[in-house]
Amino acid sequence: MISLTQRCSFIARTAWSSMSKHPVCTSSYAMVKALEELEKNPYFDKYAAKIAKFQKESPEEFLSKFAKSKDVKESQSGGQGFTQKAKKSKESLPKGSYAFAPQKKLESILKMDLLKGKTNEEVKYIWTEHFRHKDAVSGIIPADVYDKLHESAGKYATFLFPLPRNEGYEFIVAQFAGHEVHFTPLINYQAYKEDAPECLSLVHYPDLREERGIIFMHGEYDKNIINAFEAQFLVNQLQLYYGGSDKAKTKLLEKFHHAPDQFKHMELIDQLERLDLSMLSLKDK
Repeated sequence: MISLTQRCSFIARTAWSSMSKHPVCTSSYAMVKALEELEKNPYFDKYAAKIAKFQKESPEEFLSKFAKSKDVKESQSGGQGFTQKAKKSKESLPKGSYAFAPQKKLESILKMDLLKGKTNEEVKYIWTEHFRHKDAVSGIIPADVYDKLHESAGKYATFLFPLPRNEGYEFIVAQFAGHEVHFTPLINYQAYKEDAPECLSLVHYPDLREERGIIFMHGEYDKNIINAFEAQFLVNQLQLYYGGSDKAKTKLLEKFHHAPDQFKHMELIDQLERLDLSMLSLKDK
């Protein structure tokens, strides 16, 4: 008989491998460190093409096979327990601060001159390299994909996402504020509401939307609460629910906001266990 721990671990790994094929590319510190270790191998150049294909098609298996350093192992998924209630809230902000905060500019974290004369593929590489050695997730999102996500966020500003843990599922609250998304464990949100400490904060930068047709995204996470895999896992669930391609997930968003008495948390877990791979088949631009 399969234990709850084994079941959650299997679901997490299956969902991670499936979600990694999503058109929105993200990078993580763990993957970068694993590649750096491989590059030290004298035979790396000979097998570089095969390694790159393996990394893209089976990222979880790739890390399991090639990650050896302590830094990489600590960034892998699985083995995390439930979040303990924070001893205190983050610094209290005036009511409505998130909603009315000014949009963060791309130039505040990246030298714009680096992008001049570059193709979108080259820009994607520059953006990924910028976060190469940081505890962060990052990605380039096609404008039309982000438009659907942002439109849904305007209707459904708050939602829950299940995160597989070693003894079950922990729920994470996501709150939208303009082009930002703030994630916090449910236990802390219940205790501190808007002042709850975050485990992941995402920022989307639409600065070059008209010029290039892409949106820049990056997120920083608290590695004491979640790791690189779990941060990306949350980002991909966000894209699946708010992307508008899955009617069942859209229905859950609507029920959560308009018929909360009918909403059941187990429906979110059911969706995770019945992950529809066709929703991940969009092509990257």
